[in-house]
This record gives sequence, C-alpha cells and structure tokens, in this order.
Amino acid sequence: MSKKEVVVHLETITPLWTGDAWQKSCSIRPSSLMGSLRFWFEIICYFAGIVKKSDFDAKYGKIERQIDYEKLKKTLLNCGSNLEEAVDAIGRLGVPLPAIVFGTTGWKSLIEIKEIKLIGDYCFGNRLSLPIKICVSKNSEEIEENANCPNRSSNEWSVFYFPHPPYFFGEFQVKFLVENFILNDVFYPLLTFMDEYGYWGGRWNIGYGRLKVKQLQQDDWRKCEFKFERFNKGNKRIEDLVIETILTDTSLDSSFDKLIELDNNKKINIIIEEKLRSADLKEVIKELIYIRAKARARRHENFPNINATEERHKIFGTIKGPPYNKDHLPQGSKILPYIKRENGNYVGGFLSIVDVLNLYNKGGQND
Repeated sequence: MSKKEVVVHLETITPLWTGDAWQKSCSIRPSSLMGSLRFWFEIICYFAGIVKKSDFDAKYGKIERQIDYEKLKKTLLNCGSNLEEAVDAIGRLGVPLPAIVFGTTGWKSLIEIKEIKLIGDYCFGNRLSLPIKICVSKNSEEIEENANCPNRSSNEWSVFYFPHPPYFFGEFQVKFLVENFILNDVFYPLLTFMDEYGYWGGRWNIGYGRLKVKQLQQDDWRKCEFKFERFNKGNKRIEDLVIETILTDTSLDSSFDKLIELDNNKKINIIIEEKLRSADLKEVIKELIYIRAKARARRHENFPNINATEERHKIFGTIKGPPYNKDHLPQGSKILPYIKRENGNYVGGFLSIVDVLNLYNKGGQND
C-alpha cells in the first residue's frame, strides 16, 4: 500500500495555540495537530459505539489498550507487506480502532504530517487584542480583565488565563500523508467533522482551536459518513453523532444544564445562541467564559459533596491532577466554548461531550 499526499489549506476562526514543553507557541507543531485529530477520532469512535469501556485508559485519559508487544510483532511479521491484512490482524488482537489509525507501540500511524507551511498575512502575536486574563465574580455579575483581576481563583473570583506568548492567527497549509485505503472512509470524514465541530491545538476551554478548511485540492473531499466496514465495524454518519440546537427565544445561560445531562444518549451536544453574535471575538469569548463559570459555581452550590466535586472536575476540567485520584492526569473540560463565523461575525455557543464520562463510571453502556 502507499500513502497519498493531501494538502489542506486551513484558516483560523479562533486562535490556534500549539505550545511546546516550555508553554511557548512560536510555531505550529505537527504533534499537536495530530494529537487533536486522534482525540476527536476517539470521541467519534465512542459516540459511534465502536469502542468499549475496556478500551479506555482512565489514568492517561485516552482510548488505548495494553497489547502483548511480542504477539503484535509476530502477527505483523506473518502479514508481511500486506497492510490491509495487518490492519485486520491487529484488530483481531484487540487493538482499538483509534490506535489502529493513529498508531500504538509497535504500529505506525496510517496518517502523518509531512510539512506545515505558513501562508500570507499570518501572525504569532495578539492580533485580536485578547486579554492576559479574565475573571468572573462568584458573588455578583461582575467580569473583569487584566489588572482588575486577582492572580488566581479564590472563593470570590474564578480566574481564566490566556496563554502568553500568544497564538497563531492566519492561514497555513498542512501536507498530510494518508494511506489510500482509509482516505475516503476515515480521513476525509474526519476532516469534514473537524471543519464543522472539532478543535485543533490546545486551550479549547477558552474557545481556541476552531479552524476552517479554506481549500483542498480535491473538490469532493467532504464526506459525511465514516465507513468502518473494513475494520469490521458499522458505518456512521456525522449527523447521527451530533445534536445541534439553535436558541432564538431562550438564553445559553438558562439552557446550560442540558449540556451537563449524562443520559447515555451518545450524542455530541451543541447549543448555539443566535443572539450571541459579534464582530469582536473577545466579546463572544468573554460571554461564554462568564456563562460557564456561573454554571460551574451553581453546580458547586447545589452539590457541594465530595462525589459532586469529582463530577464537577470531570465536567469542567482541572488544572492539576484530580485530588480524588492523584495517579490520573488533569481533566480537560467536557464542555467547550463553540464559536463559528458567519457573514463576518462570530456566533457563540457550547459543545458538550459530557457523555464520555460513562467511560469513567461503572456500569456504562459500553461495558
């Protein structure tokens, strides 16, 4: 088998941050983009019902299963150069589909990034004049920026820092190398999903990482169905994975609790408030941070016990390792500011993947 070169021209809707080990974002890091693709493919596989609870490693927060390396090596040697036969064989060993597509110990990813090229009037800086930090009062309706904020969260304030040095804003090309036999069945549907709903890079909790595909050399690249038949799994359309609600008469704040519901419906839940529309991205981000901070505070007031604290950390995220299990990594938020661009304006809402908490909980649907 051979890999096809696919050049994707992307532009930022919201800032792209791909910080390194020193928390600097001076270039677009391929590993960060690949990590984002893998994460959202794992989410897709969960909501498509083709991964099990046993495929999820809660300690590292990803879908991965420990496989006998020697057994894997022997299996691959028996398959020789026949890649499709090898994929089928390691699937029978119990390697989860995301690990088959994006690699695991002893097995190389079917998708790679060969090159990233920056285009035109791009910027690594603060072109949008975003603040260093935003803080939301826990006792009033106040929201402040920068010097008016305390240095850290307290009983009175929730503080949200924006990364500095700042972000990438502009356009760039990514040259992917993709195995031909997954191009139309997996890669293009994944790219279609990322274009509509996914996030790239990091700092998604403040709305970063929303990108748009501006151009791709193949005109018919948009594919709305994942075809998992070659992996002995059922096909799944993107529209079956997502439920989108547009609010016209009610507010995001009053509808927020719908995003927290854990009801095994296996849908990615998106709520957009049509009235939350502005040409100023900062204003949309501030409002979304405010709404989520207030919702988190309500959750704490209504459910102050230890079990609810664990649930709140899993829903809204933690900076440090969770206190109830110090072996686990910090939790990423399961409710993200969702921002899209329409007719020169930014429109705001939230995207919820809260249902993935069934992977953590006992007795979920995916046992």
